[in-house]
Amino acid sequence: MQLFNISRINTDFGIFRVSGDWCFNNPEVESISLKSIEVMGTDGWVLLNKTSESNSQLINNLLPLLLSHLLLKNNAV
Repeated sequence: MQLFNISRINTDFGIFRVSGDWCFNNPEVESISLKSIEVMGTDGWVLLNKTSESNSQLINNLLPLLLSHLLLKNNAV
């Protein structure tokens, strides 16, 4: 597992700041473990509750975008 920190990612769902772990040797959505996810609100970053039902659907929608971002970043290094 490798730690990651995405300081800002713009998506159709909003602007997010995300940190966690991922397995770059097995690059699948299931290999991403989020430690923290924040969304840009009107007054700055707002921490999302990862366990709430509405947020878990949002996170499931974001995971493929995060994986693509991480793969692009990893290939650029």
